[in-house]
Amino acid sequence: MRVLLLLRGSAGCGKSTWIEQNGLKNYTLCADDIRMLCSSPVMTVSGKEAINQANDNVVWGTLFKLLELRMQNGEFTVIDATNSKTSEMNRYKELCDAYKYRIYCVDFTDIPIEVTKERNRMRPEVKQVPDEAIEKMYARFQTQKIPSGITVIKPDELYRIWMKPLDVSEYKKVHHIGDIHGCYTALKEYFDREGGFKDDELYIFCGDFIDRGLENADVVRFLLSIYHKPNVWLLEGNHERWLWVWANDGVSSSKDFELVTKTELDDAKINKKLVRQLYRKIGQCAYYTYAGNTYIVTHAGLSNIPANITTVATSQMIKGVGNYNDVEAVSNSFVANTPANCYQIHGHRNTKRLPTQVNERVFNLEGQVEFGGHLRCVQVTPDGVHTVVEIKNNVFKEREEPVKPTAHGEQSVGDVIIALRQNKYVQEKRYGNISSFNFTKTAFYDKVWDEQTTKARGLYIDIARQKVAARAYDKFFNINERPETKLDMLQHRMAFPAVAYVKENGYLGIVSYGADEDSLFITTKSNPEGDFAVWLREMLQRKYSEATLEKIKEHCKEHDVSFVFECVDMKNDPHIIEYDEDKLFLLDIVYNDMNYRKYSFEEMCAVANEFGLVHKEKAYVLESWQDFFDWYYTVTNEDYKYNNHHIEGFVIEDANGYMVKLKLHYYNFWKFMRSISHEAIRKGYIDRQRTSALTSAIANQYYGWVKTLHDVEDLSTVPKDICTLRRLFFETEAGKLFKDE
Repeated sequence: MRVLLLLRGSAGCGKSTWIEQNGLKNYTLCADDIRMLCSSPVMTVSGKEAINQANDNVVWGTLFKLLELRMQNGEFTVIDATNSKTSEMNRYKELCDAYKYRIYCVDFTDIPIEVTKERNRMRPEVKQVPDEAIEKMYARFQTQKIPSGITVIKPDELYRIWMKPLDVSEYKKVHHIGDIHGCYTALKEYFDREGGFKDDELYIFCGDFIDRGLENADVVRFLLSIYHKPNVWLLEGNHERWLWVWANDGVSSSKDFELVTKTELDDAKINKKLVRQLYRKIGQCAYYTYAGNTYIVTHAGLSNIPANITTVATSQMIKGVGNYNDVEAVSNSFVANTPANCYQIHGHRNTKRLPTQVNERVFNLEGQVEFGGHLRCVQVTPDGVHTVVEIKNNVFKEREEPVKPTAHGEQSVGDVIIALRQNKYVQEKRYGNISSFNFTKTAFYDKVWDEQTTKARGLYIDIARQKVAARAYDKFFNINERPETKLDMLQHRMAFPAVAYVKENGYLGIVSYGADEDSLFITTKSNPEGDFAVWLREMLQRKYSEATLEKIKEHCKEHDVSFVFECVDMKNDPHIIEYDEDKLFLLDIVYNDMNYRKYSFEEMCAVANEFGLVHKEKAYVLESWQDFFDWYYTVTNEDYKYNNHHIEGFVIEDANGYMVKLKLHYYNFWKFMRSISHEAIRKGYIDRQRTSALTSAIANQYYGWVKTLHDVEDLSTVPKDICTLRRLFFETEAGKLFKDE
């Protein structure tokens, strides 16, 4: 099941012994075991043998690859490592969020250090570590805390994580409802026959609530109306994952969902936030006692109830044991392997068209309801009687009926203008015949992102001609900024190979063709008449000859495109990353079309090279999700530099043109310190609640220095940009200690 167990404690504290004593070796990933696979023991300067610590990048990369593989299947997993750093545990926590895991930490850190040292001396020579390594580890435990959201248990509290059968004898009846597959009429008929939903009866739904049927939105509405009730247990089938993907604006790999179910849910305006809450309430199995019997209920069926059901992989509960056609053999094995008072109820597979009651103690609730078959249900009463109820479904489509996507007509530019003007989160500014449309500050801070606000970002429309005059990108987001850009969604959303481009640290400039004056139309994201547009024009004129600018104008006119630049202006607008001179980078060439389209990277580079323009840099090509995942954790490390220098981050573009961005640690840290600087210079201090965010030595040393600038007689002489302030700090005695950070 989806349970991750982290062990936290120094080398020698007894973690491995505890694993052996509790029979957990088969479920454990151990960093030292991987080290031993990478390398034989090495000889130390004292002549002893020790585990080779030189391959840690490979070791941890391998461990996390194995862990994610296990998580994809919902395997119970133990991590045997010291887990001394908060950042390490946060990485596990992110994976648990992505794969819907419960996460526990077995805390060995209260074992006295002398006991640990003594145990270490008793270990085999190859596993012994120096006393100073143990002392360093204990010191780290004092400052590196276990993140919130991780349940901490002691070594003798392992029983707390195991799933045990619940006693549900307080209910007058237990209903088990089979695969619904979007067939609401049959589901409603079942409840109508039973006199409606009752609070003193228990309802267990066996999964596969959607897809293939014709009433998916009605089924989801029904589930949203009952999922929060304590007497409703929803189990996960193999179709429920697509609900989660849809609710996070991802794209599933199911054609039936993408072409049919998704359209029904969109047209019905089902609330995605509520669907996300619904999905989080869906469980892996129901395990309970009732009327003197024990019941295991899963989506697809098991061949036994093991002594510890937590160790069964969720994938086996959802997809079933054995092959798809093994359902009858699995049912017979269950009877042979379990006591006479154990019963199993499941759905999902029934290729042999077995009856609902397969044998004396197994019930199969897959009845082909979506193709005109039956919704199968089993009821249990306190006297131990099992009643089979089958509801014929008369609202269905034939299996061979082709799936046709709903056609959506494209809007004209005029229609878009009206829609933009009607959206309160979009502001329009007029510049002669041309209007700029940009999302408002409210849209940004309240994260109101819809079809209009994402498009209204550096969008210029010639109102009279009803055509796009210039444009940049549709709004795109940072990784983990939005539900659809969280890591667990990106693995469904992103198409590979993906490319990571260096994100330069300046402001966005747009250059297009101005038809009214037959000249270059030069602007920023919102204002062609502001200071930034003036600085951009000046830089274009400094960097390029009149002949080159004329070529750009003619290219924009002939091909109806905009050149999108990143303008790094170290004199007028220095940002966070320091450059040795002003820079102008061509990011993309975008078609002046309402639907975002642009040149390929190769086409853009060819134009840039022809005109003598500096273009953006391709940094990495990521061939798979695993490549992306490993790369992500490499570049987000505090010490990461790109080609030995700091950068703002990366823009990642997948094979379908989907874009996300990633800001790196150095940029984020100094952006935060910029705000600290401004407050400290102005007031001589920062508010107390903000000082708690100064968690590193460099942050505290820098703050101690920058607040002294408040005492300068003329504050107007104090630099305001972080590049200059950082440079001055690094020239101080305290700052020299951190110059490379």
